[in-house]
Amino acid sequence: MYTGFDLLESSGALRRHWLRRFVAGFVDIAIIFTPIWIILSYIDVPSKTIIAGISAGLVWFLYAGICEGRYGRTLGKALVHQKVVSRQGRRSYRQTFVRSIPKLFWFIFLPFDVAVGLAIEGDPRKRWSDTISNTLVIAYYPPVPKSEKAPRPQPRMREDMGPEN
Repeated sequence: MYTGFDLLESSGALRRHWLRRFVAGFVDIAIIFTPIWIILSYIDVPSKTIIAGISAGLVWFLYAGICEGRYGRTLGKALVHQKVVSRQGRRSYRQTFVRSIPKLFWFIFLPFDVAVGLAIEGDPRKRWSDTISNTLVIAYYPPVPKSEKAPRPQPRMREDMGPEN
């Protein structure tokens, strides 16, 4: 059986999947870090970098657990059209909080989580915490409401076809 690292070489779809996950994570961490850095810039505390890293981990854990539990995605995942689903029926908050534990220690454990997920045999789209929580991140394109769909093309009438020769 092949690992995710083996398949990354040959599968463009898998590379796109992981690129979308990376972009979603980058968007989410930017959403989290920006207010933290703004608040810390007005407060005089020692070790702002350490406080920012720990607070970002805690906020990211809560943000991801709540958003993915309720909606199946964070803002970053929504932008790249991805969604968290359960492999055992309905997705639960327990599953989303378990899969979000690496975000508490995002600077160490999250890269390790991705690397282990790609190194073990099985579904190459999953991080190790996805395997433990029995979840999967999939591409998701919400259905378009009927009122926004393009109108059906109408057949041309004989006089619309132009002059006859």
